[in-house]
Amino acid sequence: MFFSLRSNCFFCAFLLASVVADADSFSYDVLRAQARELAQKPHAELSLELDDFWKNLSYDEHRDIRFQMDRGLWAGESRTFSIDFFHPGWTAKKMVDIYQVDDEKSQFLTFDRTMFDYGKQVVPADVPPPPDYAGWRARTHLNSKDYMDEFLVFLGASYFRAIPANAPYGLSARGLSINSGLPGVPEEFPDFQKFYLEKPSKGAKSLRAWALLGGDSVSGAYQFTITPGVETVMDVEAEITLRKPVQQLGLAPFSSMFWFGENTHPRPYDFRPEVHDSDGLLMQLESGNMHFRPLEHTAGQYRHCVFLLEKPRSWSLVQRDRSFLSYEDPEARYHERPSVTVEPQQGFDLGKLHLIELPTKDETEDNIVLCWEPMPALQVGTPYHFRYRLRWQNETDASGHFAVKATRLGHPVQLPNQVLIAVDFAKPLKPESKKSEMKWEDFEKLKPVVTINQTRAKLLHVGLKDVSMPNVDAIPAGLGRDDSLHMPQVLRAFFVIEPETDVLEMDLTCELQDASGKCVSERWLYLWRRTH
Repeated sequence: MFFSLRSNCFFCAFLLASVVADADSFSYDVLRAQARELAQKPHAELSLELDDFWKNLSYDEHRDIRFQMDRGLWAGESRTFSIDFFHPGWTAKKMVDIYQVDDEKSQFLTFDRTMFDYGKQVVPADVPPPPDYAGWRARTHLNSKDYMDEFLVFLGASYFRAIPANAPYGLSARGLSINSGLPGVPEEFPDFQKFYLEKPSKGAKSLRAWALLGGDSVSGAYQFTITPGVETVMDVEAEITLRKPVQQLGLAPFSSMFWFGENTHPRPYDFRPEVHDSDGLLMQLESGNMHFRPLEHTAGQYRHCVFLLEKPRSWSLVQRDRSFLSYEDPEARYHERPSVTVEPQQGFDLGKLHLIELPTKDETEDNIVLCWEPMPALQVGTPYHFRYRLRWQNETDASGHFAVKATRLGHPVQLPNQVLIAVDFAKPLKPESKKSEMKWEDFEKLKPVVTINQTRAKLLHVGLKDVSMPNVDAIPAGLGRDDSLHMPQVLRAFFVIEPETDVLEMDLTCELQDASGKCVSERWLYLWRRTH
């Protein structure tokens, strides 16, 4: 599927046995120069050997090792942030060098076993400690003044995750992806091999960190500036250099999970109505137009959609359905999983946005890949500089247009050769405080416009219904029909298509237009595939 969308703690861990070397001068420019130099040589893994005792820890044994928060980096110094470290073992066998940066000087932090509570774990006296940490996480007073919540994790390859206030972890970002999700092509996982953590000033609102990236095909330097809050914002600046050509290079990549939703057929045998970390891809074009593609999963099927974009304003992987009743899972809290918006700033003028949906057997696997492939392709040996902002959000910004709320598919009664599709558009997506005497729009002046890329499929019927009141009635008690709130207006576009029996897939779009032909909604995009 290819779309062209142009135009349109009184312990200071680092002061104990952690610092073993004299401080060295450090800056982002120094790190970039190091990455460029390494790109001229074959890739070399960090020569760190983990003892078999740690390698062979089971899941439960590794989980029993807990970092002691009061021993964290900067803990007890009355600073805004503190840092925990991850203990190697079980699946976290790769280790990273971690440095503290203070006044443009870097100091290496050695592994300190006293930072960890090993619980019931009995460590033989002759077992050497790990030579390094597996990764790190950051804490701050995100949700209360009494507790420092974790809000950021860097662990494994170039993976990292962040959360806004009052949200659990969900999808993961990466520094870089190479050949992700390509059938028959091995995926390469570059690693963040070194981290440099800047000691924050007292009262600092942002945390800054740098990372050296290394892989068989690439070397690079990254700078992260992270500001946690109701919305956690990450400014990312990076420079990468290819050692060799790659088949698919992915900038600003994400990994997420979509097992099933209201649009999935057939649905797994599960007590929950839906299970996913994200349920849609939202793209804002240079023109400002919004396009929404619901995520999908069909057992045994591989989906790869490519969107050609020129100077996009943003794209997001979103968890749009926020109703607990859609998930019925108080432990996983899927209704609270964060959405993430990418705002490109440099190096994203023209490219392909890849959405790859892989088959999965359950919710334990990340089967959604989203990444940007720059055009033209990067040249081997030539540094490529790019910048973007990540916004980890509970809700994406309201556009003022009707937004896609849900997608449902099925057959009309006793007509198995036809496909009935219902797309709900809502404005706003959830109740919001009234700014004035806001009223619902006259939906009779609006019409759904549907397109099909398949000539051997007939569009038999198109209609629009106002289903606002049933949706208002479904809002939890205390919110419904409140005079101080602007309640969502929900319009259901529905249409019937009859594809010929040998038509296996169709690219579909649907949008709401007013009487003048102006689009007043996001454009719904969908790849329909015959499942039986």
